Amino acid sequence: MVVSWLALGISFPAAAQKAPLKNMQQADLNYLLFVIQGDNAADALAAIAELGKRKTPESLDMLQMQLLLGYPPAMSKAMIQALGARKDPKAMETLVFYTRHRATELRVEALVSLCELDFGKDPAPVKVVNEILLKALRDYQEAVRNKAAWLLGKRRVAEAEEPLLKLFARGSTAAMQALGFIGGIRTARTLAMAMENTKSSKEPLITTIGTLLSRDDFGPEPVRVQLVQILGDTNLPGAQNVLMVYHGSGPDAFPRSRKLAFQILSK
Repeated sequence: MVVSWLALGISFPAAAQKAPLKNMQQADLNYLLFVIQGDNAADALAAIAELGKRKTPESLDMLQMQLLLGYPPAMSKAMIQALGARKDPKAMETLVFYTRHRATELRVEALVSLCELDFGKDPAPVKVVNEILLKALRDYQEAVRNKAAWLLGKRRVAEAEEPLLKLFARGSTAAMQALGFIGGIRTARTLAMAMENTKSSKEPLITTIGTLLSRDDFGPEPVRVQLVQILGDTNLPGAQNVLMVYHGSGPDAFPRSRKLAFQILSK
């Protein structure tokens, strides 16, 4: 990945040193590099974003090299985002490196960009990314843990349920939201108990229960019935909204709990 700029033919033409180019789409790599290394932060960020849109190997090499050279956090963050926007799996090694960076915001962005890479049908790198996300649930910074939790839920990583339940027990709202996408019977039981706790904030719990009920792969039916009944016993507008949506558009494979939702709403 380390590339010699001489080998890439990078130089700094005199024309590039007169004034910032307003249309980055027309700029060559030489000029984009000049702007990134210049003193105009707004133009530098625009040049980085343009590199994220390019599809050539040379532009990818340039983006990764500049990131590894080290820039102020705002620019490094933009470079990580640009690597994610390209979706090129060749950026994986660099992004994995940044998941261990000392700066919290860069670790967070690296996790997000890793999840944007397109690995096609190759399961091996997908598994590696999932393992990195699972490890990030133990990060010492809450922001990193929360982002990892959300990404695991979004990616439907079933093996994340247990560590997410542990985070939820420690008060993580992000973990609770993620459990809506991947949780099973243990999650349903935990949410039911939380709904009975007078100290719990009910609306986020209701939203998560709604996410569980919306999934085709969540069950069995008796568990759904229990959750619907809990929502019916909750005198909150959010619970009524979840029941209305579930009755109207819930999975067809669970008619009993959907019928119960209708009966509760009809009272």
